[in-house]
Amino acid sequence: MSSTDHVMFGIDPTELLQSYGYLALVIGTFLEGETIVLIAGFLAQQEYLSPPLIALAAFCGSCLSDQLMFILGRWKGTAIIRRFPRLERNLGKATRLFSRYETALILGFRFIYGVRNVTPILMGLSGVNHLKFLALNVIGAAVWAISFTAAGYFFGQAITLFMEEFPHAGRFVLGGIIILAVLLWYIRKRRRKARQAAEAERESGTGHRNTLPEPRRGEEGQDGPNP
Repeated sequence: MSSTDHVMFGIDPTELLQSYGYLALVIGTFLEGETIVLIAGFLAQQEYLSPPLIALAAFCGSCLSDQLMFILGRWKGTAIIRRFPRLERNLGKATRLFSRYETALILGFRFIYGVRNVTPILMGLSGVNHLKFLALNVIGAAVWAISFTAAGYFFGQAITLFMEEFPHAGRFVLGGIIILAVLLWYIRKRRRKARQAAEAERESGTGHRNTLPEPRRGEEGQDGPNP
């Protein structure tokens, strides 16, 4: 995997991990998520890092980030969502999932493309019990951290075995990874444009933007009223 394949906030996560180790992993998962964990798992297979410590650092960064987003959602959720168009675009999908699968969504929103960033804010805004979110978020973060650490580790193991069997195939492997990354980027871009067009058509037809959920009266007293 080339160190230039993934750049997060203008920073190469591979260089970060090699220089600052687990601290970089905590910060990276607080800010972003999957990419840096997968790379860390790959480096663990190369014996640069420890898999259990990778999972622990990823768990801490992800869990802290989502708890902060939940609190901000409880405090200024409406303003935050209106301020960032990307969050507002994904609000409709997150709200539909939330209305049908509240507990399952808290456990698994990290694995659902398009709703990861907005879901903790939505949970706080809608008045989900803080202790409930904390407990389920801890479980979800643990499963997520272990899963992506393992995925990166076994990916590194597969690449190592392949390179041992075909030592001159490195360029082809790198080329395949780059092509796959570009293809995934293109597919995601097309899907995002289609989703935005559908949402714009739906909003123009109804004459309003995505509807934000009302806070639950029974739980406003526990965490304070939503502004």
